[in-house]
Amino acid sequence: MAADEAKDLEGAGIPWTEDAQALLKKVPFFIRKNVEKEAEDYARSHGMARVEASVIVRIKASKSGESAETSTASEVSAPASPAPPIAPTAPSPSRETVAAESPRTAEPPPAKVSHSSTQREFASFVILRIDPEWRKVHPAEVGHGKKEFADVVRTFESQIASSSYSLVGLSGLGDVLLWRVGTNIGLLQEMTGKLLSTYLGRYLTVEKSYLGFLGETGTRTPFVPRSSRFIHVRPLVRSKDWPQLPDFVREGAERERRKVTDGFSGIRMTMASSYGLDESDLLMIMESDSAETIVDLNQALQATEENRYLHMTCRGLTGISRPLGEVLDMLGGV
Repeated sequence: MAADEAKDLEGAGIPWTEDAQALLKKVPFFIRKNVEKEAEDYARSHGMARVEASVIVRIKASKSGESAETSTASEVSAPASPAPPIAPTAPSPSRETVAAESPRTAEPPPAKVSHSSTQREFASFVILRIDPEWRKVHPAEVGHGKKEFADVVRTFESQIASSSYSLVGLSGLGDVLLWRVGTNIGLLQEMTGKLLSTYLGRYLTVEKSYLGFLGETGTRTPFVPRSSRFIHVRPLVRSKDWPQLPDFVREGAERERRKVTDGFSGIRMTMASSYGLDESDLLMIMESDSAETIVDLNQALQATEENRYLHMTCRGLTGISRPLGEVLDMLGGV
């Protein structure tokens, strides 16, 4: 620990062991003072003559739901503290399987959901690019292709909720964005296959496909995309340092991100977990009637602690919500 930090600790009236100081240095600076105060308060309340490394480990264990004994054995080789161990807290729900956070506008009454099963909801984003040859197809064939494509979407609408967005002139990745929500990955794949088997599908290429886990319908209402004018989708890839951070540090960074998002009342933010399903770790989904607000929120998120642990390989894409017929009309053809 730096000399000025050691001096601060001595001035607090209770000494620190070298191991405790070393562990404190690993705590991110933006919460270090809070951890320092909590450790000294803990030591005084338990009649300890000094702050030992085990105290820091116990604080982490109380925040992450692990037992202090297990954490001590795995992280430091310090003498056991005479203070009684803190009972582990109940494991918190997965932080990454977050549904829409704090709806800002009036929503329709939640649908009744059977609690007899816990089916998982998955969000699928498919980015399609149209072949320029489509614009040379005979008008009768164009009309048939569009109708056939739309009929496939309607065939699956009782099992898969679909929303369509136009990317024409907005993204170099493609021309059409389909956001689908369903409880069966196999059914999502089957629907994609049928769409590509239509006459229009012969002229479509899947440029990108993102998949994320939204939650369990047995514990929450089914997720439905909001009818906002704009959508912004961004896959997030975390650095290898993120999993090495203590749980309470990661939770603090995620709370900071939610606090920033809550300051933008015109946006509904949805986080879907992609780790184990796709190349990314998370999908960040923003729905809003204002493109400017989406830009402002993205800029505000750049200053958060969590952003330090994200790879900037993809900055996301923005689409405009339109009925499927209009989205297909914008592909060209007569």
